[in-house]
Amino acid sequence: MTDDERVAEIGKILATWGPVDKKRVEAIGLSNYDVEAQDILWATQLHGYSVKRAVSAVLQEAFLIDLDKTELDRCAGEIAALLAKK
Repeated sequence: MTDDERVAEIGKILATWGPVDKKRVEAIGLSNYDVEAQDILWATQLHGYSVKRAVSAVLQEAFLIDLDKTELDRCAGEIAALLAKK
């Protein structure tokens, strides 16, 4: 799996979760999570962040939101499983 494919899949996982509320999505014009997915991948690859730390840091910084810990754990688990695939 290429990094571009990983980014696309991470974006799908984030979109399914939908951590950003609908009003904010409309206000900022968020149509997908491509930028955030790329940042998550880079944070894990370049900075050695755990997936959970990367997801939390990227989303909180990008959207200034508090994340539901249960959903964060679930989403991070899905992304970690995806990244474990070669």
